Amino acid sequence: MAGCGNSNADSKPETGSHEAGGPITEARLGLKIYPGATIVTSGETDEIVSANLRTADPAAKVIAFYENELGAKGAGDAAGYQISGQKSGKKYVISINNDGNTNVSIMGKK
Repeated sequence: MAGCGNSNADSKPETGSHEAGGPITEARLGLKIYPGATIVTSGETDEIVSANLRTADPAAKVIAFYENELGAKGAGDAAGYQISGQKSGKKYVISINNDGNTNVSIMGKK
């Protein structure tokens, strides 16, 4: 692909940027980051905040944490669970699955 790796490329994201200012913070995300989880990826635009987390803790423990955080019950099982809710004016969808580790995908609409 032309321009790959070119530090003089003038293409910029239209709104926001991935990992702008480093990994997402709890303040920018609007939710607590699961204690001890690794932030795999994160991003923020003018409309969306997101984070993908990974932890060795069991899915049931992570599910309970985010159900409490959003004050909402989710649906599914440890292989695929989803919680939807609102907090501080943002709408969130949190997906949790387990592939030997527990993966958490948080998407918030500002």
